[in-house]
Amino acid sequence: MATLLRGVLRPLCAFRGGPGPPAGVPFRAVSHGTGLLYPEHIPTSVLQKVLLAAGSAGMALYDPYRHDMVAVLGETTGRRTLKVLRDQMKRDPEGAQILQERPRISLSTLDMGKLRSLPEGSFGRAYLHFLDVNVASGRGMTRVSPDTRAPTRFVDDEELAYVIQRYREIHDMLHTLLGMPTNILALASSCSFLYPLPPTPSQVPQGPAQAGTGHC
Repeated sequence: MATLLRGVLRPLCAFRGGPGPPAGVPFRAVSHGTGLLYPEHIPTSVLQKVLLAAGSAGMALYDPYRHDMVAVLGETTGRRTLKVLRDQMKRDPEGAQILQERPRISLSTLDMGKLRSLPEGSFGRAYLHFLDVNVASGRGMTRVSPDTRAPTRFVDDEELAYVIQRYREIHDMLHTLLGMPTNILALASSCSFLYPLPPTPSQVPQGPAQAGTGHC
């Protein structure tokens, strides 16, 4: 029994909720024979996923600022929704290209000079302003940016793992599009904006938790 319990709890012990590899690291399969499908992947059984989902849901309700727990909840319960998103991307030429090339969005991959050269009123310039406001330059402190999004760990499919990681990395662009800050009221409003649209990993299944955690 003790051996079985240790096996079930091993992924929880391995998970620390800290930053993953740099966002410039390609989302591709790692070496064969390791059991890992991509960087930071933690393979889990159905039972382990159930325990992770229950634990992360409880922690997110207990501490609304544990966005890493909301991320775990989405990864362990959102497989069906991820497949819907993946299939929608494949049906679109641009989405299919993104799935093929798997670009990453981070402060190191964004061309800040190009964004700064765009005219006022453009989306790119507005996104740059969002980053300027939320990245405290000079002190090395970041409030929120693509780099602060939790790395995918518990999705046992390389392509679906990229889909949810991509969604996290473009999350701030939704705030830019809606002209909203990152407080809880604005996050609840963005959830309302997304509600009529096809479901995303951020709405289903953990929508109620995200309205209080800043990751809608």
